[in-house]
Amino acid sequence: MSRALWGRIATKTAQSLATLIVVVVLVFLLVRLSPGDPVRLMLGSEGSDEAVAALTEQLALDRSIPEQFLAFVTGLLRGDLGNSLVLRDRSVIEIILSSLPVTLAIIGTGLTVSVVCGVSLGLMAAISRRPSVDLAVRTWAMLLYATPTFLIGLVLVLVFALRFQWLPAGGWPGAFPENVVFLVLPGLALSGYLMPVIIRTVRQAAIDVSGQLFIEAALARGLSGSALTIRHILPNSLLPVVTLVGINLGALLTGAIIVEAVFGLPGLGAEMVKAVARRDYPVIQGIALFAAAAVIAGNLIAEILYSVIDPRTRVAT
Repeated sequence: MSRALWGRIATKTAQSLATLIVVVVLVFLLVRLSPGDPVRLMLGSEGSDEAVAALTEQLALDRSIPEQFLAFVTGLLRGDLGNSLVLRDRSVIEIILSSLPVTLAIIGTGLTVSVVCGVSLGLMAAISRRPSVDLAVRTWAMLLYATPTFLIGLVLVLVFALRFQWLPAGGWPGAFPENVVFLVLPGLALSGYLMPVIIRTVRQAAIDVSGQLFIEAALARGLSGSALTIRHILPNSLLPVVTLVGINLGALLTGAIIVEAVFGLPGLGAEMVKAVARRDYPVIQGIALFAAAAVIAGNLIAEILYSVIDPRTRVAT
């Protein structure tokens, strides 16, 4: 790899690390400054003042904010996110790892549907000679983009689970391959956000590429329409998709949380909702930081891949 590419990778990595540091500080402060006393919530209204004081000291919540932050960062550097304040026998890492497979399965399914259908429909709209096809695809993309994820999920449940009874309405058996069928509707619901973005991006990229001189030269050499699409239009139209997937990881995580609530799935979103209700600081911090780190890492990987695929981006920024 060239020096310019290495320089770009180093710059993007430094920017990602700086962003992660800011996120760590913000997550810690926002959680600590939120209203509500976690000790009171744990002990209930019947807890005595002595019990509250003892538990507060035991959990180190009586320390100053700087002291708590120093202890938090020290543990973070060791890979220790602490234990749940409510489920004291479970570590935050254990809670994240136990719920992560469900969330990753939903995101993977939604991402696959979004890319496959988005690229196909985007190319169809761009290269079709019938204006009605282009209009239908653009209308479909607009409707999907304007519809909230939870509403898409509810409609899918109503039609495919309750009306036709083709697919389960929710739940999670926790065993492979039985749980594959439980991913179909959540994956389709999650794809409702990213798919229209990919459709519009690929369509515009394919239209722009089709007007380039090398496309006209390929047509003059007698290259067929299908070969032209596969060899030239499709590869150039896929470049923006790499960046789109990276910068939309945060939206996919947020959408996965909503989808988990609609379909009753035991993922990171369900754990985050329970932790917020119980003011379980370590769990809230752990899941928020994990999600932020995943988004930052996804953006960084997308930037690197885009730089490797497209040499025009290797100019130092």
